[in-house]
Amino acid sequence: MTIDAEQLQLYTAYRGIDIPLLDHLKLRYCPPETGEEQGHIILKVEREHLNGWRSAHGGVIMTLLDVAMALASSHSDEQQRGVVTIEMKSNFLRPGGDVGETLEAFGKVRHHTHSLAFCEAELRNSAGDTVATASGTFKYLNKPRPLADA
Repeated sequence: MTIDAEQLQLYTAYRGIDIPLLDHLKLRYCPPETGEEQGHIILKVEREHLNGWRSAHGGVIMTLLDVAMALASSHSDEQQRGVVTIEMKSNFLRPGGDVGETLEAFGKVRHHTHSLAFCEAELRNSAGDTVATASGTFKYLNKPRPLADA
C-alpha cells in the first residue's frame, strides 16, 4: 500500500497534545488497517532528517520507534494516560531511507501493569523491509499534561 504522508494528520493533532519536536519532524498518525489494534507512525524522509551518509538519521529512527511504543502504551491503558520513556534499546538493521522514502513505525505492548508498559517496536521502509527494532519500558503518568504555550 502506498501512503501519502502529507494526507495524514500530524501525530500531535491526532493525540491533541503539544510536542514541538514531533511537529518539527512532521511525524504523522496512520489510522489502523484491518486486523491492526491501533494506528502507527509515519514519516516521509526529508533532507533535514538525514545523517552524513544521506540516510535517515539514527536519532530520527529512534524517535519514531519511541513514539510508536508510547502510542501503543497509551492505547493499552483504560485511561489512555500519557507515558514517559524509562529505558529503550534500539537495533539498527539497515539504512533508514533517502529523501522521499516513507518510514512506518509499529509499536505493541508485550505486558503492562498499572504503572509500567513493556513494549516493542519495528520500523519498516517503503519496501516493507525492517530498518530497525526497539524495546522499551514506559511509565504511565497520573498527572495532567502541561498546557501549550499561547
